[in-house]
Amino acid sequence: MFQNKAVVVTGAGRGIGHVLALGFAAHGANVLVHYAHSREGAQAVAEQIIAQGGHAALAQADLRDPAEVARFVKDAYAALGPIDVWINNAGASANSKETAGMDEIAIFERMVEVDIRGTWLCCRTVERYMRDGGCILTTGWDGALVGAPGLPNQLYAISKGAIMSLTRALAAEFAPRIRVNCIAPETILTDRNMERIPEMQRQALIEAHPIRRLGTPQDIARAALFLASDEAGWITGIVLDVAGGATMV
Repeated sequence: MFQNKAVVVTGAGRGIGHVLALGFAAHGANVLVHYAHSREGAQAVAEQIIAQGGHAALAQADLRDPAEVARFVKDAYAALGPIDVWINNAGASANSKETAGMDEIAIFERMVEVDIRGTWLCCRTVERYMRDGGCILTTGWDGALVGAPGLPNQLYAISKGAIMSLTRALAAEFAPRIRVNCIAPETILTDRNMERIPEMQRQALIEAHPIRRLGTPQDIARAALFLASDEAGWITGIVLDVAGGATMV
């Protein structure tokens, strides 16, 4: 499906990004595994792809920094050639170890810098390095569509809602050469969420979904593979809920 195509996945050292990188590599893509801070995780992903007979490279960049993003995109182009698929997976959490002890203004600024600024910089920079017919994917959140109470959720909804709006604007601007779509997950059972969400809360979340289970990184990867493929060649500017029906209730 993606034989010899150039695919970049930001924040690919763990969680959903890890599975995205493996999924595209399994379908023949040459994958650039990006990380911002932890080289160890990203290197393990790249090595896993290579061990499975795929092609992978490694790149580091702070996506909040325009100079680093410019260097990162040029490095990606040098390593892979024209980019076919760019996946903006990297993002911040409003409720994590990284934000523990931070006041709400600092958390808000971090969300804006990492999620909104980082996604915007990547999209604007990579556009000129992409092959005609290429695809950019962004990451939203279904809670930004239905409303989610509580301060961490409010901040997450602000950042992801902005990304959804940015997706539509860029889809109109980059058409017809490049398609831009957004995947909006709900609760995904990453390793981090498995540790963070107690079993009782997990069961309550399952009951809140019409499809009686929580999402997995593989669910997101399958959606990304479809949206980035030629099968979705007439789809652009959409926000695809991958949420087990949670937006209906």
